[in-house]
Amino acid sequence: MNLEKAILILNVNLNENLVKKLITYIKYKSREQMRVRLGINTDIRNVKGYTLNKDFISDKIYFRYITSIIFQYLPNYNVIFSHNRARVCNQVDLLKYRPGGKYDIHVDYDLEAPRSMSCIINLNENYEGGDLVFYDPTDSKKEIKRVRCKKGTIIFFPSNYLFPHSIEPITKGTRYSLVSWLI
Repeated sequence: MNLEKAILILNVNLNENLVKKLITYIKYKSREQMRVRLGINTDIRNVKGYTLNKDFISDKIYFRYITSIIFQYLPNYNVIFSHNRARVCNQVDLLKYRPGGKYDIHVDYDLEAPRSMSCIINLNENYEGGDLVFYDPTDSKKEIKRVRCKKGTIIFFPSNYLFPHSIEPITKGTRYSLVSWLI
């Protein structure tokens, strides 16, 4: 199978008012660096962000809205891959990539975070750099797909070891996105 076919890219119209509210919320909540396993390593992942906490009312409201978007468009993936059984969203991160912000090659599945499906929702496009790049799982120097995310771009892909990917460094502006995982 061509791995590229398992990466579904949709361009949708997101509610403009809600996008503005989400970006404002990200600006407020993303004060700290997102952590990479046992601590901060900005050489690997340089992004400010926040994981929505289902115990806080405002976070719960945003979690429900974001997951409703995901589940509105997930059937587009399931039409192609009817064996996909990811049905529960277990985490949503709000991300803010500023100039120099990046996330080196990685996969989203880990024994500590057993995920089936990854979903990225991009909220803006007034930045430079920040492409989402997928790599050949046997040769991390070989690019298999590059995605220049625009406002309203939603990307679904399996979280497993066959889909190593990165976010290239932002060179200008700020990139706001939502990342979620399904099990």
